Amino acid sequence: MTEQIDNRNVIQNVLDLYPFNVQNVSLISMKSGRTTWLVDTDEGQKVLKNTQIKPQKMLFIAEAHEHLQNNGLSIAKIHRTKNGAITVGAEQSAFVLYDRVEGNEVIYYNEEKLMETMTFMAQFHQLSKGYVPNPESKKRGRLGKWHKLYRWKLQELEGNKKIAQSLSTDPFSMMFLEHVDNMLQRGREALQELDEAPYQNWTREWIEASGFCQQDFTMARFIDTEDGLFMKELHSITYDLPSRDIRILINKVMKKMSIWDSELVMKMIRAYHSVYPLTEDHYKVLWTDLKFPHLFCSIIHKYYLGQKASWSDEKYMWALQNIISLENSKSEFLNQIPVLVKSINDTKEGE
Repeated sequence: MTEQIDNRNVIQNVLDLYPFNVQNVSLISMKSGRTTWLVDTDEGQKVLKNTQIKPQKMLFIAEAHEHLQNNGLSIAKIHRTKNGAITVGAEQSAFVLYDRVEGNEVIYYNEEKLMETMTFMAQFHQLSKGYVPNPESKKRGRLGKWHKLYRWKLQELEGNKKIAQSLSTDPFSMMFLEHVDNMLQRGREALQELDEAPYQNWTREWIEASGFCQQDFTMARFIDTEDGLFMKELHSITYDLPSRDIRILINKVMKKMSIWDSELVMKMIRAYHSVYPLTEDHYKVLWTDLKFPHLFCSIIHKYYLGQKASWSDEKYMWALQNIISLENSKSEFLNQIPVLVKSINDTKEGE
């Protein structure tokens, strides 16, 4: 991997390309393939970010950022260079520059802010429509590829099941084996549902709309200002259904609670629906994605590949217990889609 850039001459050369008088530059962070600097200019504070990503991929993200900005989303303003470039390439990495937005941290356990996040997500998806990427950019997309993803995860679960069966004294493997067949069954049901009209139709609709999803709507992406939530940057995007973002955030919140809270989930969905109403078929697709045991697959993947070297056996066990509790407690919710979808629509009509 290319080393992260923290060369003052390189930074200065990049900043010289922008139409600002730079007064001071200070390092903010250097982690996970990303380095950011705070830049004091004659037009306020900016954030310069260098990411270990091919410039063509960053071009796809940066112009999507500008697309949302131009459509009115509350997102930090991204800047172009004097020559009109929205990203500056440097070997196998790329720079972008955007305004610094000041405000407070947003936390998961504040229900009011959680609902604001859902309405923001709905706005994001609405305003993402009509994005026409630069022909030189490297696009990313998973539209129509859920079958492949589901199959891959199920095959990996089957493979890890065989490994676990050979580790008869391993507590993690023993617990995994107690629940894997149920998770495989749920995953196969979800995979089969992808052959039905709701997924196929929404995929075609979203391709025509030319919209995208963010992939990882986390609270870390936001800052709480006097004017409401503000997105600090657009970390990544992909062409995929809006339900993917909804599913990821719901799962993330429920994981932190260690149990499936159907009432809170429905509040989150209603908040989204109040801004961007989805159809019953759209919700069927969301329910399918919630049915698939993504979180269970993730912790099993981490364990058998040893991805968390710093984790103790006890931490792995706690994580697995947490996810099993969550997956088991959402079964009733998954079986009530007609009633729950009707309650969403009734709420909208009664407002």
